[in-house]
Amino acid sequence: MGIRKTQSTVYLSLGSNLGDRIQHLLDAQNELKKEVGEISAISQIFENPPCGFDAEQDFLNMCVKLSTDHSPFDLLKAVKRIEKQLGRLETAQKGYSSRCIDIDIILCGNTVLHSEKLTIPHPHFRKRMFVLKPLKDIAFNEIDPETMLTIEQLFNNCGDQSTMRVYNH
Repeated sequence: MGIRKTQSTVYLSLGSNLGDRIQHLLDAQNELKKEVGEISAISQIFENPPCGFDAEQDFLNMCVKLSTDHSPFDLLKAVKRIEKQLGRLETAQKGYSSRCIDIDIILCGNTVLHSEKLTIPHPHFRKRMFVLKPLKDIAFNEIDPETMLTIEQLFNNCGDQSTMRVYNH
């Protein structure tokens, strides 16, 4: 009998504002299913302006819940590999820019991790409505292991006034 790896519930944020945004989100979900684990919940898709920079196209953002046996660092490697495979380019510029796909690890079980390469929970998710609104769709009672607040409480306390609308495609 082999060693059984522990499964973790992971919440990821997916975003796109270049090209066929819906197709990029679908492709990312398909690759995550192949490489990372089973997706058990998918939020609505929301459209919103870029945060922290100007762009011609608004973002489509969503969150997914999945179960994985990947460690946080293996999960990060898989996410980066998927982004690259789907056409995301590494840029030398500092700050935010348009992208065909962006996948962020928001929560990974009860993991709290602060390293040079990876921070879990995601360091900015509590301030970003474009993450909290779709995350609330699928995880409103989930607890942030750092603040011990639910996602719904974080959503209600969020000061981000960004315009967001459900995207009907």
